[in-house]
Amino acid sequence: MKKLLTLMLLALFTLSTVFAGGSSETQAAAASDGPVTIKVWVSSGSEDAKYKEILDRIESETGIVITDEYYPKDELDQKLQVSPLVGDTPELIIADYLMIPSYYTSGLIQPLGEYMSDELYADLIPSVQGETSYDGQIVSVAQFDAGMALWANKSMLENAGVRIPESWEDAWTKEEFEDALEKLQESGVPYPLYIRQNKPSSLYFQYMPFLASFGGDYLDEETMLTAGTLDSPETVAAFEYLQWMVDQDYINGACDYENGFYERKESALALLGHWKYADHVNFLGDDAILVPCPDLGGGVFTCSGSTVWAMTTAAADNGKAEAAWTILEKALEPENILTVTDFNGAIPSRKSVMDQVENLQEGGRLYLYRQQLEAGISVLRPLTPAHMTIYNAMQSVYSDVIGGADPYTALHNASQEIDEVIIDNGWNN
Repeated sequence: MKKLLTLMLLALFTLSTVFAGGSSETQAAAASDGPVTIKVWVSSGSEDAKYKEILDRIESETGIVITDEYYPKDELDQKLQVSPLVGDTPELIIADYLMIPSYYTSGLIQPLGEYMSDELYADLIPSVQGETSYDGQIVSVAQFDAGMALWANKSMLENAGVRIPESWEDAWTKEEFEDALEKLQESGVPYPLYIRQNKPSSLYFQYMPFLASFGGDYLDEETMLTAGTLDSPETVAAFEYLQWMVDQDYINGACDYENGFYERKESALALLGHWKYADHVNFLGDDAILVPCPDLGGGVFTCSGSTVWAMTTAAADNGKAEAAWTILEKALEPENILTVTDFNGAIPSRKSVMDQVENLQEGGRLYLYRQQLEAGISVLRPLTPAHMTIYNAMQSVYSDVIGGADPYTALHNASQEIDEVIIDNGWNN
């Protein structure tokens, strides 16, 4: 009976420890008795199947059990905001880099400086180092950076007698760009430029090279407010230019479809990034080429930024940080990077991997993307906890301006609304 009582007490003690959660050391020790399980939440998109393939491969190679769940961007954001209260915070997230500052500020993101080697960090291209850092910390890793320029239909440009730039240093001037639009229209191209006007929210990214070339921006990086920047003369001029192109019928302001450039062939130019690579090549073949965005007075620019992988503080709290880092490190291996970039046409985040891609070598179809990033002419959307506030406001601004609203009024009103939220939340301090 004494032995039975002793065994029962021991069992009760063990159960109470398990249900209480125990210390991180206790949980880590328990995890060592079997495979560690890492939960990953992914912002759902076109690369879902590729992320699944990568995570399955990492699981097979490491023995770490990975449970991956995929959610639309807005749903993922909502789930992450309440996850600390619910108690279901994942150890890893895969999401837009712009979401990370907000999560970091709220205490959800674990800095990675102590895990990443100097050699690995030095192999990351500069634009990726920029987008994965915040508040002086490395807060995420990225497998790729965006490629952003103008996709062009080579035959249409040649038929209209338009000069084809060979590099960003050879980009059209403002006058040449406008002449090209006019010539294309006269040659029978219904709407020379496609800008994905059916999804104004995407213009927050895609129009940035034009915005930067006018000298405009969304946020003052010193005050961390939009006042005087979002409604500055330079930014207003960029939006007046957008409206002018719509008024000239160079852009179809009523377009509600995705395939105006590559399938319907209503446009000779498309202000779109790498994500439409497969469609452009499949439909246009050798006619699908890249040309740089024009110099509209302030220089030639591209825009960068991508999906990133980040570790949450829950990973450290659960004693699973090392396992989580193992997954992040494996995600940056060449095979896993190329699994994504071979599919979406983006730029590998590591210099050593970029050297392995034929399309990114001189003379390759995507070489302009590499050339622009290496030249340091890339601009990032503002890294701020106010990202979603700015993003939502700009979606309305782009839609309204394309629809004929006064650019200054739309930008000034948006600036006031955004700054009120920023100040209320202390995001400018």
